[in-house]
Amino acid sequence: MALIEYWIQIENRPWDMSPHNIDRMTGQDMATITGKAPVMATLNSVVPGTPPRMVKMYHPLRDGAGAITDALIFRRYKAPTKPDKSDAWTVPDDRKVNPWDLNEHNPGEKGTMGTIPGPVLELNVGDSIIVHFKNADSRVGVDAKTRTHSLHPHGVGFKRHADGAYPLSPPDPSQSVGAEAPLWVGIGVTGSLKQGDRVPPGATFDYLWETFGWPTTAGVWLYHDHSICDMDSVELGAIGIIVVHNPADTGNEVDIRTGPDTLDPTLLPNNSPVGNPTFLDCLPIKSGIPILPHQLAGLGDVGGGLHSHDPGISDLHDVADHENDKTSIKINGQMFGLNLDLNKIIRFCNSRYLTPPPKMLILQLYHTLQDGFLCINGRQYLGNTPTIISGTATKMKFGVVGMGSMFHTFHLHGHRWVLNGPDGITPGAIQSSAQVRSTSQFEDTRTFGPANSFGFTINGASGSFMRAGGPGSDDSLGEWHMHCHVLNHMMTGMMGSLLIVKGGELAGGLPVGVPCPPTGSGGGVSTHEVHLTIAATFSPSSVMINAGDTVTWKWDDGTPHSVTSDTALFDSTVLSGSPPLKSFSHTFAVAGTYPYHCVVHGGSGGIGMSGTVTVM
Repeated sequence: MALIEYWIQIENRPWDMSPHNIDRMTGQDMATITGKAPVMATLNSVVPGTPPRMVKMYHPLRDGAGAITDALIFRRYKAPTKPDKSDAWTVPDDRKVNPWDLNEHNPGEKGTMGTIPGPVLELNVGDSIIVHFKNADSRVGVDAKTRTHSLHPHGVGFKRHADGAYPLSPPDPSQSVGAEAPLWVGIGVTGSLKQGDRVPPGATFDYLWETFGWPTTAGVWLYHDHSICDMDSVELGAIGIIVVHNPADTGNEVDIRTGPDTLDPTLLPNNSPVGNPTFLDCLPIKSGIPILPHQLAGLGDVGGGLHSHDPGISDLHDVADHENDKTSIKINGQMFGLNLDLNKIIRFCNSRYLTPPPKMLILQLYHTLQDGFLCINGRQYLGNTPTIISGTATKMKFGVVGMGSMFHTFHLHGHRWVLNGPDGITPGAIQSSAQVRSTSQFEDTRTFGPANSFGFTINGASGSFMRAGGPGSDDSLGEWHMHCHVLNHMMTGMMGSLLIVKGGELAGGLPVGVPCPPTGSGGGVSTHEVHLTIAATFSPSSVMINAGDTVTWKWDDGTPHSVTSDTALFDSTVLSGSPPLKSFSHTFAVAGTYPYHCVVHGGSGGIGMSGTVTVM
């Protein structure tokens, strides 16, 4: 039984939902899909002495006016070492959500400075955790009460004052406001005690969460902001995942830790929690090949990035994954190594897959950002969402979590699983037994909704009937879709994959699709329907048509909506769907990408209820 301490801070900074600038399903870049050109964004670190950094973003979060807006990110820090704890929340301890995710960027200071979802909190049945939380939300022009935050957990036990649920959580008698008193007064807390449901900017709170030794706490859960503006904060990314392991469940449990908060380096790519599942394999060129000065433009731009698609499509900007970036160069999509004078090629390099580990934990959050962007782990579209590298005999424990306002289905091609529950039916048996008995049918698709979570394990044994392909040891090799099977969700970003390799294969050239051809592409003109649904979405949200075609929007519910061009090309004005049902049509004569939105439920720039018409 252990008491595990975590140090977590909520921070605000820009977030790119599609940093690899590709939808591998359609082969389109983000400018084509969103109608917005890439922009440069400033990443400001809260770590003392760290200068701001400019990065190119292809699909950043935007506000209603189309300007970049900050995400809210829970970020892990190392425990303080000074006796007075004055160095708390100063040394980041960033880790990938999924170390073997091919597309996840380095979450450290040279990368995204945190992850969505936030830090994974792990403990065993019988353990307790203390989360030392600090609110570092410094958004400019946002009221202090709007910037209050909390942590509310699912699945574990806690006292009322550790619930983090505004406005019900009472003051914690063990935590005095102390020197933070002016911060708490600024949000209306005038007493002498802190309240964990409304931590003001700059203030702190300690949350104690427990398992009480109950095996029923085992599983994959979530934690999230539940303070004054909880819905807005969660839609900006203030979500994390809790994993409670049960060592007694030897058949299903996957734990890659060596200690309460220490990961086993032998199970991580390049022995690192921020490592990349590929490596550079370079062959020497004895005589060296001279290069021209302009070819140095590709210096350092190898990233981890030739793995996910044709390297000519994207200008990858995460270059923190390889040790030799200072002398590595990419020319016409091929990687080379230079001499120290940077004037000759002395190595010819290929990117190859590392050998996957014998076991791994795979965590996925299906959620929305800014009320409209459908994401997996804060990313949108295949090539940005998780592509997990696994092996033919890897034991895989999946944890799937939902959050937001929509229901989803989790589907994994080829593979199958069962869900396990307690071995017993009486309250006592349920509370005290490991969750080892199969309670679900044999399945490959699971429906889940907001705040739902579930976990399952796919046996690592070759030939297991749960694995894809067949009984042969190599039948599962290759890439398999892993996505939400709500068709509109799937095609508007909730699509990832599982890539099964042996290790050592060339990493690159994964499949890239093409857009569905416009209706009537064989000639002539046609009309395309888009429905305005009760869920405040355009369905489909993206249509591709030929020049001269007409799009007709139909109001399917009784809610007022509009169809308003982001560029003032067309506007239905606000219409009601009450009988008789309304409709609006526009004919597109010129090729291009035309973004639009509902003025009631969305905003220009792809915010909220928005859509795109692509004219070929």
